Amino acid sequence: MKRILITGCSGYLGSMVVRLLAERGGWEIFGIDVQRPQDESAYAGFAQASVTDSRAMAAIFEQARPDVAVHLAFVVDVTHNPRREEDIAIGGTRNFLEGVRQSGAPKAVLVTSVAAYGAHEDNDVPLTESSPIRGNAGYSYSRLKAAVDDIARAFMNDHQECEFAILRPCLFVGAHTRNHFFDLLKFPIVPRVMDFKGVRDPLFQFIHEDDMARCLVAAIEKPARGIYNVAAEGEQPFSKLVRLTGKRSLPLPWFLLYPATALLWALRLVTSPPAQLYFIRYPWIMDVSRMRRDLYVPVMNGIDAFKEFVEKQINKDSNIRKENMRLGVID
Repeated sequence: MKRILITGCSGYLGSMVVRLLAERGGWEIFGIDVQRPQDESAYAGFAQASVTDSRAMAAIFEQARPDVAVHLAFVVDVTHNPRREEDIAIGGTRNFLEGVRQSGAPKAVLVTSVAAYGAHEDNDVPLTESSPIRGNAGYSYSRLKAAVDDIARAFMNDHQECEFAILRPCLFVGAHTRNHFFDLLKFPIVPRVMDFKGVRDPLFQFIHEDDMARCLVAAIEKPARGIYNVAAEGEQPFSKLVRLTGKRSLPLPWFLLYPATALLWALRLVTSPPAQLYFIRYPWIMDVSRMRRDLYVPVMNGIDAFKEFVEKQINKDSNIRKENMRLGVID
């Protein structure tokens, strides 16, 4: 029986991966997370601690002696506490990689994000695994994913004895998705960026949450070395996503939209910083031919995954808000 250690095992993605591995059998599962898992019986060992705690990380690696180590501990939603985000992203990743090195784990899988490429006017279309990593500086999620990707690639190049895989997924969506990136789509009227090149309408990619978990399990169980962009087929322009939510969009000049969002962010009236607007302005879709050839082919296409997300999350939240307004309850 093989032994696997998963950081962030109680989180959104980690818990799905643990469930899949437990169902498949053949794995002794060890985990570390600040929150206890819902079903601790699936674990051979669990540490309730942060990946920023180097001693706790060293101890769980020593206990697990993993055949495979998987790093899924990261902050998804941007906060007003950049030091904490950086500690988890950078410090946690370094502790994970040190654990891989010290334990001699023969295989490791680390998840970054398409956001590591950043959204830029001159991005490759599509982005390949060899495209430059240039996270957007003002958007901490993108900036830190780029930094983590840099650290992971350096480790991978320096430790050829370890079968190391880096996954760069697009936005994953489904019935259980909770991600502040999508809060923009909950407004009655959704802004779109208008600049000197007209109204921008970049393409979006998605992967269903179940497919994302299965793709990660494939990276764990198959021979997988190197970098893999991860997304399902079915790129769609932002304007169509807005229409699928049943909302209207309003083009707004960049020179007004960006500072207005910056003010709302500073006042904590919106959940995303202004630099996130680059992702509805510039291209950031990926080529996923390597994933489909060597790793995993998603079951659900991206647009159907997004439609499920709209039905289960966007529309549900909108209906709750409407009902609260009818009842006079402040949401």
